[in-house]
Amino acid sequence: MAATDGFTDELTLRYLLPDNVNVLLVPGNDPERRRVRALLASVYDPTFLDVRSVESVEVLDKEFQTAVHASVAVHGSWDKTIPMTEQARATVEIPATPAVQWIDMSLETLVAARTAAGGGVLASVEAEAWAATGGPGARPDGFERPYSLEYTETPTFDPTAPARSFPLRVSALFFDRLDLVDALRRLVQARRAVDAASPRPEAHDGGALLASSAWLAVFPAGPPDDPASQATEQQIVELLATRGFVAAFETAPAGSRRRPVRDDRS
Repeated sequence: MAATDGFTDELTLRYLLPDNVNVLLVPGNDPERRRVRALLASVYDPTFLDVRSVESVEVLDKEFQTAVHASVAVHGSWDKTIPMTEQARATVEIPATPAVQWIDMSLETLVAARTAAGGGVLASVEAEAWAATGGPGARPDGFERPYSLEYTETPTFDPTAPARSFPLRVSALFFDRLDLVDALRRLVQARRAVDAASPRPEAHDGGALLASSAWLAVFPAGPPDDPASQATEQQIVELLATRGFVAAFETAPAGSRRRPVRDDRS
């Protein structure tokens, strides 16, 4: 593995320009806008919301190096024996501050997409009359009451229907090397901190939101004419997707120097 000097700093300067942020979210070689769709799917449960196409992405706000503190409560007990046979006990809650998680770039976006319902909605619940039974699962009194659940049919997708707007927070972490263990640990810790600091809404369109933010990991890209590098990048995309993260690869700064990476785990 190799690290790229100045890669994180270069990305910070590069993304000062709105056009470069737009290209990060919607690359020119991504006409189906799969990256944005993957970011949406990491927040809006695809079981309930099937994104068929993305019409536009608008960046409403951008911030670099956002600090996130995930508060943790520490519980303890204090015992004191009072003369005679009495005893007093108190429970004290002390807030503790864990290590700060830094988000390299935070984006507040609005995504216009055409969607279809992901499944039928529960329409009614009907309870049948109590019936005597001695079979498995019977109540102690020997009766059970079957229920009948009815769901509405999934609406047919209408490609001419107006696009809907979905607010989407995108948290990006920049990595100057392909160290997947370190990347996954940082992403998991940062996501946990953000979810704790910014609780997600209860539900949307009948389904609970999966996270408070979509997560984008940006790595240095390998040579575009190297099939091995391209295959590795695709594997990284697939690996991070299993944990609900999205991977992107950006070219290193022109004239940047490659240096060996020291593996402190060895």
